[in-house]
Amino acid sequence: MKHLKKLSVVLMLTALFSVTFTSCIDNEVSPLVEAIYEAQADLIAAQAGVQNAEAELLLAQANATQAQADYTDAQAAQVAAYTAGIIADNAYEAAQREQYLLQLVATTNLNVTVAENNLALAEVEFEAQMAAAIAAMEAAGAQLAVGYAYNYMWAMNHANDIMYDLLGAKTDLANAQLMQNGDVSWEFYLAQMEGNVATAMATKANLEIAIADLEAYIANPSTPEAIISALKAQNSLYHDQMDAKEIEMQVQFNKIMAIYDEAGLRDEFVDRYEEALDDLNEAIDEKEDREAWIADAQEDIADWQLALDDYPTALAALELAVSDAEAAVTAAEDALDAANEAKWDADDVLAAANDDLTDANTALSDLNAELALLNVSYQDAIQDLADETAAYEAGLPAAEAALAAAEADLAAAQADVLVAQADYDAKVVAFEANPTGFVWTGGANGAVGIHADATTPTNSYREVNLTDNGVLALSLSAGAGTDMTGAPYLTYAAFLADATAGALAPGDYFNVGGDDVAGGTNADRLEIAADVLTAALDAIAPLEAAVAVEQDIVDNFGDALAAAQVVYDHQKDLYENQLALVAAAEAVVDAAQTAVDDATDDLAIKVQAVTDADNALTDANTDLADAEADLTAFLVCDDVCLQDNIDGALANIADWTAEIAVIQPIIDAKQAVVDALEVEAEGYIANEGILSGLYADLHAEIIAEWQAYWVMEQELEALENAHDLNADLISAYGWWSDDLDDLADYLAELQEDLADSIVAIEEAEQALASAQVEEAAAEAYIAYLEALIDTLEQRHANTLAIAAKYKALMDAALAS
Repeated sequence: MKHLKKLSVVLMLTALFSVTFTSCIDNEVSPLVEAIYEAQADLIAAQAGVQNAEAELLLAQANATQAQADYTDAQAAQVAAYTAGIIADNAYEAAQREQYLLQLVATTNLNVTVAENNLALAEVEFEAQMAAAIAAMEAAGAQLAVGYAYNYMWAMNHANDIMYDLLGAKTDLANAQLMQNGDVSWEFYLAQMEGNVATAMATKANLEIAIADLEAYIANPSTPEAIISALKAQNSLYHDQMDAKEIEMQVQFNKIMAIYDEAGLRDEFVDRYEEALDDLNEAIDEKEDREAWIADAQEDIADWQLALDDYPTALAALELAVSDAEAAVTAAEDALDAANEAKWDADDVLAAANDDLTDANTALSDLNAELALLNVSYQDAIQDLADETAAYEAGLPAAEAALAAAEADLAAAQADVLVAQADYDAKVVAFEANPTGFVWTGGANGAVGIHADATTPTNSYREVNLTDNGVLALSLSAGAGTDMTGAPYLTYAAFLADATAGALAPGDYFNVGGDDVAGGTNADRLEIAADVLTAALDAIAPLEAAVAVEQDIVDNFGDALAAAQVVYDHQKDLYENQLALVAAAEAVVDAAQTAVDDATDDLAIKVQAVTDADNALTDANTDLADAEADLTAFLVCDDVCLQDNIDGALANIADWTAEIAVIQPIIDAKQAVVDALEVEAEGYIANEGILSGLYADLHAEIIAEWQAYWVMEQELEALENAHDLNADLISAYGWWSDDLDDLADYLAELQEDLADSIVAIEEAEQALASAQVEEAAAEAYIAYLEALIDTLEQRHANTLAIAAKYKALMDAALAS
């Protein structure tokens, strides 16, 4: 019956093709074409609404620009007359402008929302009318036109989706420009910030003059405060440099994202090509399906003829197979019941064992928690008793000696910091001069050869010249004479002396590079120097703490030993009692775990037995179902039925042959579409990356851009490290000096005011830097939105062009 239905569909399509062809001869426009035109007109009207919304958006932007121009004039007067009263007027005017700006933003968003709603309604109506038109085409049998109609509808929908994105981007751009030109301009705001900086600077200068006058009476005018001020100024400069580097990294990141967008456009074209290719393959599959049906029908005819010839014998064999299968199912069911009973018993045993183990672990966990707490207090008591005993036994002279030793260690560590700082500075200079460079040092022969990298020693030679009075330049090639390396010359200096004196023959040579020692890359050497400097700085704090501890011992010698002994005895008793309780609980846990393991192993055996019995029952039921199905299928069709099947299959073969003749023109049409897209699409496909999802050319480009971005990251990290080092130096000098106690109260007050003015300068400079960064970020965002709008407008135009091509193909298919 299924094949007969397919034959009916083919006959109906053939009749509809005939009707459609006749209507084309009459030169009348079909209703479905008129419906398509009407839907297209409605969509164009909706797009006109979108354009009106864009015009309203531009008008809102013009209003915002005019408002900003008016406000700029007012700001010029504000800057010229910068007084307290005018500042208050400015604040009131800025509040008014802000309210007007918010009104413009709300109006812009409302206009775009109305346009989007109109576009959405038109799109719904367009899709409804296209659906009706496609249904009419299908009813008329215009299958080729149906395919083009779907493509046309999808292309128009895609264009509308892009339009939604374009409207959103333009809304964001308008709002961003309104905010950029809004309540208080950046020019005026930055002028305020710069004024704040200048005011803070003037305050600091006045205080420094006053302090200088007072310090004229002090014997030593060089104080740590001047050094601290310079370090803090450098700290602010590092902040500005780090902010600028982060902006540069964001610009580079935007450039990388643009490359990814280009890859996306290529992917969309390849998707369109692959979709067309899928349509072609689908039509080919339909044809091949019918060819396969014909082959299957021919095989069925042979099988039916064989069954017709051997009908009685086959019936008896099928009935016997059903009887045997029923007996096998009964036996398998009994086996499964027994296996389940055993499994349920094992489940109960395992559950009880797990409960016991949980209880034992809970008890052990509680005891261990208590033991951990006791251990902390016990360790503290041990250490306290040891410390107090050592202090007591050593006596005050030993405590004083320990204090002197701690102070000496601190002084030595501070000297190490100076040495490490000097080494680090030298390594920084070498690295910044050549970040990819490396260093080699001479080996036992005392000379350095030529090396291509930082790890692999390379044989390089000095050769006696032809005049026998010196050596040639370093070379990677050995001379033609005798190798003098090692014996009789252990050093290059000895070889050079004889070569210069004419004691050797021209062409004799010495390997100066073979025993060289790798000194590492400039980057590795800088990292090691930074680690050494960091370690030296980190060592200062513990040594200072040690000095404080030793000083405390000297000051409080021998007072706490008795108290420490009492605490130790008590903590020892508590700890040892708890150890005994933990050991007993661990034994209980081990026994419970063994019981769980045994129950788990037994349950696994029982589960496997159930699985095996269930599989056996499934196989038995399958065999029974197959035997019954074979018998039922056999009984459904007797010898007369078999002959009817043979006759029906022959008729189906004839029908399918006719359907293949109808499908072939469709295949030819779809092949033409694939051929039109194939060259460009296959070019993109051939250029697809192997090591990534990007295309090969874009992959190479984006690797280079990422490399530039990573270099910026390293530069930012270098700035951050320098900033941290600067902060450490400030801490080393002390944020507040301790040597001002002997100065007069008035001088101390002036120095405190000076410190406040330095903080005010830093805050003003940081506020100015932040405002400058925010202004740059706002401008970068507007540039990004403008670039996005250009891209979306081009994509929208391209999509409409594709839709027009599909519509032309649809019209051509209907006209044929």
